[in-house]
Amino acid sequence: MILDLVHMPLVIGMVIFGASIWAGKVYVTIVTVLVILQIGLMGCPVMFLTRWMKRKHDPAYDGPWSLTVWMFERYGRVVGVAIFVVLITLAIGLRALFF
Repeated sequence: MILDLVHMPLVIGMVIFGASIWAGKVYVTIVTVLVILQIGLMGCPVMFLTRWMKRKHDPAYDGPWSLTVWMFERYGRVVGVAIFVVLITLAIGLRALFF
């Protein structure tokens, strides 16, 4: 539910404002941050938030997951954070390489 409530206004807002108000560096920065977070989590941050909130009320809920979150839950905080940092570094490095 949260996924749809966040995604749709975000996508619509980025399409509408990206071409007019946010044109240039602000728009590119917003898109870059969102893509880097998706690469770092190997999935959508909003899906992670939705899953986390559902598990607070229903610990048996096993919704969509990402590689980073799965590593975090299975092997602990150190491994999960390390994978996240590696993927974030890779994403930022690729961004610097291409732009």
